[in-house]
Formats: sequence, C-alpha cells, structure tokens
Amino acid sequence: MKSLIKGLALNYSVKVFATGFIVLVLLSLPLFWIRSACETSLAVRMSDDAKGVRIEPSGLVPPEFENDPNVVRHSSVSVSMRIGKPLSLGIFDYFFARFPGGRHSNIYFFQSDEDCTYFDKKSGQIVHHYIDKQVMPDKTPYLKRVQLYIGPEGVSETRDKTLGRFIDPIIDRSWIYHRWGKSRELILYDKKLRCFFKIDFNKGTIINGPKIGKDYRHHKPIQIGRLSKNFPFLRYLRYLNWRPPHIKVPYKDPDKPGYSGVDPIIQTGYERDAGPYLLVLDKSGRIYLLDKETLKFVQINGFAAIAGRLPASETYFGSRDPGIPRNLLGYDVWPLALTTYFFENPEEVVVTFGDPSYLFKRSPARVDRKYLGMFAASLSRDGTAMALTVFDEKGKLIKREDTEVMVYIQDSAGSIPRNIPSSKAFFFQAPWASTLTIVKFLAENLHPPVLSVASYFTAFTFEATSGHRGLFFLPNSFIAMKGRDHYGNFAERFFSALWWILPSIILAILLAWRVGKNAAVVGLSENARHYWIIGTLGFGLAAYITYRLTRPKITLVTCQNCGKMRRPDMAKCHRCGSKWHVPELTPPAWRVLDGGE
Repeated sequence: MKSLIKGLALNYSVKVFATGFIVLVLLSLPLFWIRSACETSLAVRMSDDAKGVRIEPSGLVPPEFENDPNVVRHSSVSVSMRIGKPLSLGIFDYFFARFPGGRHSNIYFFQSDEDCTYFDKKSGQIVHHYIDKQVMPDKTPYLKRVQLYIGPEGVSETRDKTLGRFIDPIIDRSWIYHRWGKSRELILYDKKLRCFFKIDFNKGTIINGPKIGKDYRHHKPIQIGRLSKNFPFLRYLRYLNWRPPHIKVPYKDPDKPGYSGVDPIIQTGYERDAGPYLLVLDKSGRIYLLDKETLKFVQINGFAAIAGRLPASETYFGSRDPGIPRNLLGYDVWPLALTTYFFENPEEVVVTFGDPSYLFKRSPARVDRKYLGMFAASLSRDGTAMALTVFDEKGKLIKREDTEVMVYIQDSAGSIPRNIPSSKAFFFQAPWASTLTIVKFLAENLHPPVLSVASYFTAFTFEATSGHRGLFFLPNSFIAMKGRDHYGNFAERFFSALWWILPSIILAILLAWRVGKNAAVVGLSENARHYWIIGTLGFGLAAYITYRLTRPKITLVTCQNCGKMRRPDMAKCHRCGSKWHVPELTPPAWRVLDGGE
C-alpha cells in the first residue's frame, strides 16, 4: 500500500513539474513579444538627436591640413544607429553568425569553390584556394588554380602534418577587402598557441611572432585588424563614418569662374589603415597596437601600450556599464594613418590619408606610414545610448561625445533647455514613450519573481546580443539594469532593485494566499500546501496557473460533522478529521424471482 501511495505521489510530482514547465514557456512567449514590441516602438520613436553623434573637427588631422585657409569643411567623424530593432532575433541570428565571415564561422572568405579561405578544424590548417592570373612570355593570359595549406610551421600546396596545427585562430578581417593587393599578407592570432603569425601568399611563407609570455598573461585578444561587432545589422547608412577636410575645387575651364564642388584636401583611402600597426582588441575592451613587422606589441616602459578602449555609455540609472565587448550591443573602430609616398624624383612627394596606392599608376620608391590615432564607437547593451571617442597616437583620450536629447524644463524664469542622456530620454521623452514604458514594465512584472531576481544577479553574465532574446532571464529589464548599477553598497542596490518588481511580489503574495486557501479546501496535505505556497511566491502567475491545472478534480460533499465541503475519497474529513460514516446496506428478506408457468 505504501509503495502504491509513493508511486501516486511521484506521478503527481512529475505531472506538476511537466505542466509547470509548459505553462512557464507558454506564458513567457507572449510576454517576450510584448516587451520586444515595446522596445522596438521606443527605438523607432527616439529623437533623431538620440540616434547619432558627431565630432567636428575630428581631432586627429594634422594642423597643416585641418587649418588650411582653403578648407571649407572640417574633418568629422560620426556614428548613427539603425532605425528600428538593431539586431536579428532567434534562429536568424544563429544562421547569420555562421555565414562566411560570421562570428561563429570558420569560413573567412567564400566566393566559389575555387576562390575561398577557411579553417579546416580536422587538420588544424588554413586552406586557401584562389585563381592566379599570370601572363605568359607571349603575353597571353593564363589562369592557374592555386591551393595552399597553411600551418604554424609552414605553407605547402599539399596537406602535410609537418605544417603543424592551429587550434583556435582568428584573422585580420580587413584582409578580405584587400586580399588581392600588392603585399597579400595575412596576420592571424591563435588563442591557444598565444602567438601571432604573418602569412605571405606571394612568397608562400609564414612568420611566427614571439609567444605572449607571463608578462601578458592577462591579455586575451579576441579580434585583430578590423574591430567591429554586429556591423551589418546596426548600421544606418554607415555605422562609423570618417570624413577628411574638404576644399573647394575650381572649374577646369579657366574661362568659367567659380567652383565645381568640394574634394578632400589630399587623397584619401577609406580602408581602415593603422599604418605600420595592426589593432588588437582584448577581452577587457582595451585596444593595443601590434607592429606588423616584428609581430610584437608596441610598448611603453616595458608594458604593452594601450592605444584606446571601447567606450561605455551611461545607463538609465546614471552609471556606466564596463566597455567590454560582450557587454556592448555593437562597436566599431576606425584607425587613421598618414602615408607619405616618395618617388624617384626627390621633389615628387604625395601625402595621403590611409593607403590609396591603388590609384597610383606607378610604384613609389619609398613609403612612410604614421599612425595618427583612432575613433571608437559603441552601442550600449540595451540599445538606448551611443558613445564616440577619439584617441591620439599615444592612446590619450582627446574627445568624447554621447547621444543626448534636449528637453525644456519649466521654472519661474520660463523654459530652460537642458541635455539629458538618451538612455533616460529613451523611455519617456518621445510621443507615447511613457505608455510603452509602462506596458514594458508591467510585462516584466508578470514574469516569475524568482527569475527577475535571478536576472538581477546575472545582469553581466549574458552576452549583450543574446540578452535581447532572453525568454526566462531578462538582462535588459529594469531590475537587471539596476543590478549593473555601481552606486551604493550591495544591500542598498538589492533592496532598491526589488522596488522595480514590487507589483510582481504583491501579485505573487496574493496568488500564494489564494493557492493556500484553495489547497486546504481540496484536501492537499500540509506539506503539499507549503510547497505550493513557496512555488507560487517564486513563480507567481505561472505557478498559479499550474496549480489550477493540476489540483485534484474531485466533487466535494458536505461533512455531516463540521458542515464544510470534504473529499469523499478520503477515510477522514480533511477539515475536521471525523470519520466517513457510510450507512450499512442490509439486503431485504424478500426477492423477486422470474416466475414461470
């Protein structure tokens, strides 16, 4: 009998947990879409001032160009976010991340089977296919199919174990845009081998840089060269755009006075060129310079010099999230270099921004490259604020701008204009923003309180992009934003965060009271009632719905002793404890027989 009772209890527990999980999922889905719709509408309604920021002059152009008397438009750098939801959701992000060049793809470049570059995880080697266009002695073109296998120990046209194995390589993504240039060099870094490598496709060689030793044990490079995140999905026109100084251009016809338009003061290459260096982004958000020739970090006083860092934007509560890559919804970095070309004629010198050498009809005799600094922009975790910074060649922050919105405050003197951070204006300043914010707030408070509290403690745990797809944990909820706030001690921050889910706590208490009261009526044991009350306090509406679906379905009858409703399937009344009295049925002394004739 005891084993039967235990079996029934186990079956009931399994039924409760299975039903509860289904209810939690089905309840979380509409709440997710309500929150997502509110956030999207808020993003669309944002003021234009909050969608971008601009710095002019940019701060990195040498004075002889920036202050030239013929300049009619100074250099500038600007950044703007995409209108609407600034990311892809769910299964779409899964596939985008695995497209060639995606953050989870081992395919660096793919145009066709004969024109591609990828990392073969099985062999641990990079495979490079391309068509080499050659000219024969009789000047006829000849197309040669080339296939290279690259390992840490060498380059070969055949797969060979002696080439060694890469384990976790990352490449300079900017190589994709100039892979057919004159140098055709590719720099990569292996996270496990902790070493930089330079591949020369023309010579068929690979150079190993020094291994990052104990002095750099805290360095964890995650990107090199082209530094960006979520670039295809965040940009509106251009995510980060730099423009050199412009001057007026007169008409070529001397008889025609006036100017035909404006052009850059010197030739400009818009590829992101750091001159003799390569940008290296660390997991911490710091940016270092790598010498392309020695494959060593640029050092100051024996330590790797910080050339810049990803900026952090101000949050709704006034603090700033750490500017680490995983905590930002997006970022983009643009290095700037000044290049001087010397030709055979000593008097012929050409100065350019970047490396527009593809415009030259002849090769220069010598090239000098000077790194000027970098522009770094970032988008906050919740997509409500952007920051744009400028660092000089020594890594010093010289300019910074954040997205702001101008509002007018009424006082005795009249309307006073005031700029407030876009992270605060996002929720209340635009038309209907307050209504959408309240709906988002209420949807968050229908979420299970225990998961909201867990979102507070895991506010920094989830990557920013995946946080927008959170179904159970809500890294972008108000309580999670409070969890990322740095002001006050732990107790102050935690109890102030609970105010943001106070409606959820009150609702859970009311539902737990109803569950406890009803559980006593339907005859659940004292332990079962306690479990249901605790579960409802933690999971709120989801637990209450689960209880209503799984509670015993038995018709109650009136107890003859206490007059309350009791269960007829129990030997004693679960309300007063009296026994169940069933009147004895005594068969009659007579009976009806089938009479026959």
